[in-house]
Amino acid sequence: MGREPSREYQPDVDEAVGCCVGVTEKIENDRMRPSPDLYLRIAASPGFSTHDLRLGHLDLCGLEPPPAVNTSSPHLQRVVDGQREMMCVVAPDGRLVARNAAFSAMFDDEGVPENFWRWALLSDCARDAVLVDWEKDWAPYLLEECRLLFFRYRDHAAVRRLYADLTDDLRLQSLPRVGTDINGRAGSLRHRQNGTRRVHILAAESEGCRLLTFLTESA
Repeated sequence: MGREPSREYQPDVDEAVGCCVGVTEKIENDRMRPSPDLYLRIAASPGFSTHDLRLGHLDLCGLEPPPAVNTSSPHLQRVVDGQREMMCVVAPDGRLVARNAAFSAMFDDEGVPENFWRWALLSDCARDAVLVDWEKDWAPYLLEECRLLFFRYRDHAAVRRLYADLTDDLRLQSLPRVGTDINGRAGSLRHRQNGTRRVHILAAESEGCRLLTFLTESA
């Protein structure tokens, strides 16, 4: 299961990860399988690379480990700059990590919002001006996206605060539940430069961030 957690004195490792003395030694020698939570604590100790973490978590749980919220590749801006269509990169807590010129041009002189989820779901600008048929075509699917992120990242304070604010909003409380997120959906938006356009939303993931591309339908 991955590599041994470190070459530290074993009781020190046990103490550092918050388990009983001898537990990590048993895990190293395949005499005990850790819980996913304990495994992630062990993997945070010296001697574990990101690759080791992924291998061990796949072996233990059959799943990729949850990515960190506050890390993203410095190359994401280059990715979005190379896209002709509107594109942005959104962290789990809603922060806009990267955006291209086509996306930025959608906004007026007040500027591009710092938090995409908060703008799209809580702002009057998105609700009443930019996202056409917000209550039917946009908000239910964006909210499902945020609900999924909350369950994946519930240990992160910023994600919890975001989800709490969304669930407290009366207008969002009245929305129907839908069985899918925003990926593959279509909707219309009012672009400051290009007017009202119908777009298809493609959502991908990289290092925990959502890469959102808004493909404009041909006129």
